[in-house]
Amino acid sequence: MLMTKADLAASYLQPGFPIIAGVSGGPDSLALLHFLHSLHFPLVVASFNHQLRPGAESDIDFVSQFAAGLGLPFVTASGDVAAHAAASGLSIEEAARELRYQFLFHEAKKAGAQAVVVGHTADDQAETVLMHFLRGAGLSGLKGIPPRVILPVFDPHIPLVRPLLNWTRIETEAYCQLHGLQPRIDPTNTDTQYFRNRLRYELFPVLEQYNPQIRQSLAKTAQALQGDYDLLNGLIESAWQKNVKSTGSEFVEFDRSELEKLTPSISRNLFRRAAFSLKPGLRDVDFEALERAVLLKPIDLAGGLKTYQEGDSFFLTSSEDSLPSTSWPQVRDPFLLVNGLTELGNGWALDCQEITTGTLFTEARKNTDRYTAWWEAALTGNSLHVRNARSGDKFEPLGMPRQSIKLTELFINLKIPKRLRRNWPLVCVGSEIAWVPGLRFAEPYKVTEKTTRAKKIAFIKQKGQA
Repeated sequence: MLMTKADLAASYLQPGFPIIAGVSGGPDSLALLHFLHSLHFPLVVASFNHQLRPGAESDIDFVSQFAAGLGLPFVTASGDVAAHAAASGLSIEEAARELRYQFLFHEAKKAGAQAVVVGHTADDQAETVLMHFLRGAGLSGLKGIPPRVILPVFDPHIPLVRPLLNWTRIETEAYCQLHGLQPRIDPTNTDTQYFRNRLRYELFPVLEQYNPQIRQSLAKTAQALQGDYDLLNGLIESAWQKNVKSTGSEFVEFDRSELEKLTPSISRNLFRRAAFSLKPGLRDVDFEALERAVLLKPIDLAGGLKTYQEGDSFFLTSSEDSLPSTSWPQVRDPFLLVNGLTELGNGWALDCQEITTGTLFTEARKNTDRYTAWWEAALTGNSLHVRNARSGDKFEPLGMPRQSIKLTELFINLKIPKRLRRNWPLVCVGSEIAWVPGLRFAEPYKVTEKTTRAKKIAFIKQKGQA
């Protein structure tokens, strides 16, 4: 069914603004180009040589001549898809798509184009839905390919538009015949070493024995699911705002306690959204991997992303080294502790005061802040300093007089993440650990009823820090 100008406007194409048309010379893209030209859209014809077969260069020449015959500007580029696939661990199909879209969006940006258009049809939609179904995709995959989409990995503003998504392949071939167009036929389109071609030529003929309209049915299913997906996205956005504590270029941090309240469906979609935000080039995330992520256990999800649990947080990240550490004080270099405020970096500061008035013992016992400690000043002298952990460190915890424990055992028992242990600050008196901030104070330096001079030391999370 041919689209009118109104239909195209609904697909986010506006008259008068440039469009980059991806054209291979096949019947779908040739019909797309001719049809848009007949509606007087300003077009730039773009064709990419994937270097996958002999004769590809002649197809580029054909498209160039066709564009010239319509009086349209033509741009081209080539890329070694096979080498890119090997280097990046992608399939040939994925590598071809990546290089092709990089070229198309590069040209779109140069031309100030309103969109990149490609000739995907209802048949492509049906094949995509079936391919995702066989791979175990959720709603995100089963909704197929939308008529208009932003692909941030290629450009955050210029959309990819598919104006022929409600045309069948038979209709594009009929259009070419009607208008005397002689498209090129790419022999790789029948090569069944490619997964999509196996579906097209081996599986669909079998399915058509059960439902002769299987392609149309799958395309209609995708259209219906796109509406459902839009509705679900509203729920996902609300859950995202409530469950995500912080984000970075290489991590998304969730509130584990909030995740535990969610249905598996919402959780799966949150993890999928997080994966795409970190790896925009991902095409989909395996449903089984998402099911494992819902259990809130450490797993490999997709594209090198892993889930990681830490205290009340649950992360999706590409590396533990990239996780934030601003929730805990960290110290890299030792320093002497002096009265007043000391900036520690990492969003923390240390405040040290000497107090000689009031009931010091009572005040010390009222303290409930684990990052604040009261000291018997007479025992500290001028030797108070802060350093990080060393191999073999031990100390005498409060309430355990004359008993020492290993610092590593304390970290393990209190489940302090390994990545934070090395730079965890230790307040020391001489060579002895007097306080492990946030965790344990040492017995020998506690304030007693006889204390007349105390040190009050507090690690302070500064405002505006996550």
